[in-house]
Amino acid sequence: MYRDENLKKLAREKFHHFATLERKHQELDDIIDKLEKKAFLTPTEEAELDRMKKERLRLRDEMVMLIKKAQEAANNEK
Repeated sequence: MYRDENLKKLAREKFHHFATLERKHQELDDIIDKLEKKAFLTPTEEAELDRMKKERLRLRDEMVMLIKKAQEAANNEK
């Protein structure tokens, strides 16, 4: 994920739903961390963990796309 806070701030300003994506990504990250720390997962938990990891990746990809669009828009404004 992009670590540059200026790019993230720019994406938040250009795309109002960016902050929602960040929040959902962080929530999934926290849940995934807790599940991965468990000594044993049931088959249901394993399936849910897999689903959450895919969703977290989808959110990350969407955020990266929005950051790139915001950066391109900012470069075009110069």
